[in-house]
Amino acid sequence: MDHDPPAPALSALLPSSALPVASALPAPGRVYVLRIWHESGEQPTGPVWRAMIREGTLGERRYFARVDECLDHLYSELVRR
Repeated sequence: MDHDPPAPALSALLPSSALPVASALPAPGRVYVLRIWHESGEQPTGPVWRAMIREGTLGERRYFARVDECLDHLYSELVRR
């Protein structure tokens, strides 16, 4: 039974100058899940875009009627912390 050889590590594919140095890594941050979808239902203004954002995978979900509202919320979260 033949097996493919293991894929080379990322460090073998990139020149050493392209790899981040430990001191150059960014400070710990936050992860957000952002979902944007298009609703073409019977809206009086026509089709609209909706959004949902959640911090991490277990955070509370927040839904927005407009993508702009979601981005405003995200921006306020980032400057608040």
